[in-house]
Amino acid sequence: MENILIVRPEIAPDAFLWIFTVSTLVLVFGVAYAAIITLSKMGYFSKKWMNLGYLFWALQTYCLYNLSVQIQSEPFTTKVLMVSMMAYFFIPHLYFRLIEDSDKRYEQSADIAEHKN
Repeated sequence: MENILIVRPEIAPDAFLWIFTVSTLVLVFGVAYAAIITLSKMGYFSKKWMNLGYLFWALQTYCLYNLSVQIQSEPFTTKVLMVSMMAYFFIPHLYFRLIEDSDKRYEQSADIAEHKN
């Protein structure tokens, strides 16, 4: 049986701090985006705050791309990461849209049930 050896380029020790910082910023900007969009959709913040959330999403996407370049990811992996960032952009909007639609749907059926009593 042959042993398969995968050779990856090593990360230079002087680049470690930058890679650690950028990967931390990916997490921080992602949490900030999710928090601002969620709080805006729930009505705790004005809808104007959503623009700041979109800025955090853009910063997160840039940092993730920069991280993939720094760790020398394959082009396919970088594309998958960018597609996942597009999904991360739309998923909160889809989630709250589904909640609003279900509230409207079941609100009508609750009104009908109350009028029968």
